[in-house]
Amino acid sequence: MRSQWCHLNTKPLQLDMDYSSLANFQIEKKIGKGQFSEVYRARYILDNTPVALKKIQIFNLMDAKARQDCIKEIDLLKQLNHPNVIKYHASFIEDNELNIVLELADAGDLSRMINMAALQSPFYGDKMNLYSLCTKIQQCDYPPLPSDHYSQELRDLVDMCINPDPEKRPDITYVYDIAKTMRNMTQGR
Repeated sequence: MRSQWCHLNTKPLQLDMDYSSLANFQIEKKIGKGQFSEVYRARYILDNTPVALKKIQIFNLMDAKARQDCIKEIDLLKQLNHPNVIKYHASFIEDNELNIVLELADAGDLSRMINMAALQSPFYGDKMNLYSLCTKIQQCDYPPLPSDHYSQELRDLVDMCINPDPEKRPDITYVYDIAKTMRNMTQGR
């Protein structure tokens, strides 16, 4: 199994700082679980920094496509650098598990906030990783907005705005005019 992983991994996993061994972490408690992974609150013992440690069963539970998706997710996480996005620190393989070290989002109950946001998301219910979610967004693959919550005008406008072909999207003047018309309709003018 290990040789399959090496063939799929075209780039070596980044070994940042001393985040390259489980011996450098004190695992405190499980904070999440996925189909192939578990996420733990942990502490990097060399400087007492709290982190999220995602442990993924890559060899025994995943097929080749799932392993390739993991690599793509790591590559995407490495590229993200924004104050509102959880920061990637490192990844390494130990004890037949892929370990991903991430910034710990410790302000409140993150899972509750994610569940609330997911209920409002057109991607709610999809069991996917970050890479597949980004792919769906890029391809504008989403279910239509529910007609019992949104007007036909708004649903049509959203459909136009998320067209995969940028040339077919409306310009800002058109969007503004539609928004102004919808506002006037809701205020009874």
